[in-house]
Amino acid sequence: FWRGRKMGKDKGGGGKAQAAREAAEKKAVADSKAKGVEAMEVRHILVEKHGKAAEIIEIIKSGKMGFNEAAREYSMDKAGKSGLLGWKRKPELDQDFWAAALDVPEGKYTEEPVKTQYGYHIIMVQARK
Repeated sequence: FWRGRKMGKDKGGGGKAQAAREAAEKKAVADSKAKGVEAMEVRHILVEKHGKAAEIIEIIKSGKMGFNEAAREYSMDKAGKSGLLGWKRKPELDQDFWAAALDVPEGKYTEEPVKTQYGYHIIMVQARK
């Protein structure tokens, strides 16, 4: 009896905590859009094919490889170390890249490949200002 109740509380607390984290992330993204983001520190992985980008996202999600390691291994863009583009303003990035990055909470990455004129990106947002 006691174990069952405790497990229920733990499960409920974890669910509520997860929901609260997700709500806070969504609010932070909405706030940054409303305030007008001047610049974002971003990383990316660039590949030619949508399927390859989706495969890389699954590799990262599964924990088999971190974002930086995947960028070094798979990205066509070797200019930035570990996919780092650094601080970029809106005019410096493809408009589709910028728009997708605005929807990503800091420290997270796109869960779907983002198509631009250069190919398919997996975008990680490190910070905004």
